[in-house]
Amino acid sequence: MTILGHLRLLFGVTIALLAIAAGYISYLVVEREEGLREAARYNAAWATSQALAEFISFEQRVAAHGLPGSGVDTDHVQLRLDILFNRATILRGGDVAMMIASEPEQAATLQAFEALLAEIEPLVAELDRPGVAVDLLQRLAPMENRLKYLAASANQFGGAQVADDQRTLLELHWVFSALAGGLVLCGLMLIGLLLAQNRAIGRAHDRLRLMTDDLRVAKESAEFASEAKSRFLANMSHELRTPLNAIVGFSDMIAQEALGPVGEPRYKEYARDIFHSGTHMTELINDILTMAKLEAGHFEIEAWPFDLYEHVEATVSMFRGTEMARGSDLAIETTGPWPHIRADERAVRQMVLNLLSNAVKFSPPGMPIRIASRRLESGELSLTVADHGVGMTAEQAELAVKPFRQVDDRLARRYEGTGLGLSIVKGLIERHGGRLVIVSEPGAGSRISLVFPRDAVLPLSVVRVA
Repeated sequence: MTILGHLRLLFGVTIALLAIAAGYISYLVVEREEGLREAARYNAAWATSQALAEFISFEQRVAAHGLPGSGVDTDHVQLRLDILFNRATILRGGDVAMMIASEPEQAATLQAFEALLAEIEPLVAELDRPGVAVDLLQRLAPMENRLKYLAASANQFGGAQVADDQRTLLELHWVFSALAGGLVLCGLMLIGLLLAQNRAIGRAHDRLRLMTDDLRVAKESAEFASEAKSRFLANMSHELRTPLNAIVGFSDMIAQEALGPVGEPRYKEYARDIFHSGTHMTELINDILTMAKLEAGHFEIEAWPFDLYEHVEATVSMFRGTEMARGSDLAIETTGPWPHIRADERAVRQMVLNLLSNAVKFSPPGMPIRIASRRLESGELSLTVADHGVGMTAEQAELAVKPFRQVDDRLARRYEGTGLGLSIVKGLIERHGGRLVIVSEPGAGSRISLVFPRDAVLPLSVVRVA
């Protein structure tokens, strides 16, 4: 990963962490606000002051009970007592519970208040009985001061709580502000990174454009050189073949003593050597010219229908007449019908001759070499030359179809040739829209197949027997 990639990853992780932290702080603020809103309903100062006010109101109702013209009866007093029970229940929740948990003395006050209410409840029901009101007031008197102290403590606790909440919210505010600032800073840094990366991309684009221009110039130069090479090979091949044809022709006449005896027997052998060397050189020049045309895309295919069996048989007969084929066991398998195909007869003959030459060259004398034809499931036609020669590995087979290459230097020294045979075959079959398939194993021989496309195969001809 590049430095820019690491920086992008770092910024991405940092922004994600800051966003998570900001979300968490926001959650804490909302939760705290909710707590404050909930506690505001029954906060300590309010609850205790309400309890104290109701307690004093209850004392006043008890004191006014029975006085002429007061209008306070037992039901009024019972109502105020019920309100006191409600206030005692409220004191058990909200912030009062937090205060009582931190101040055991106030917990005792609350317990005493609840016990007092339970104690005076029966007396309220007997308030009309003489002396009950006085007894009730005497019981209530000590609790009033304790409730006042509870209210004062609750007010102090509430103030401290508000201050603490304000301090906490302020801290959360500053933390949130820092996170927001961090997010802004990361955003600015990310923008700077993107700008830097954009400039880097621009520079890379400029370099790529310059490289493209260089490659275009190099391509044009290569195409010009290839065209010049093709023209050179075509001209040189023509210039070389003209004298070579004369050399081959006159040497053959001398070797055959067409115009009479040559006298010295050695001259006849020399003429035969000249003939073979000239013939071999002509074949090399033809191979080089064919390869040059294939590489330049100038090899024209003239496809016409013809009987594949008759064409292969004539090619094999031609090959049997060469010195290379002497002593070779060549045969055409006719276990099935051979079809007509639409192809270039000259190119097919050259491919078959090259495959036969390759098979004979790399097979021991007398080993069988077979030519067979079969239809594939895909509808394609496979024309195979099989031998039992030295064979080759998959890597060597891949190397063998490259121009001017043989499978290794030892074979190049042992077997003469330019290494163009299979390269030419591959080029010619591909010009027909087909493919070359090599199945080989070291020491077990090779099966090299010309696979013609389905549309090149015509209806089957009459079955022929060799």
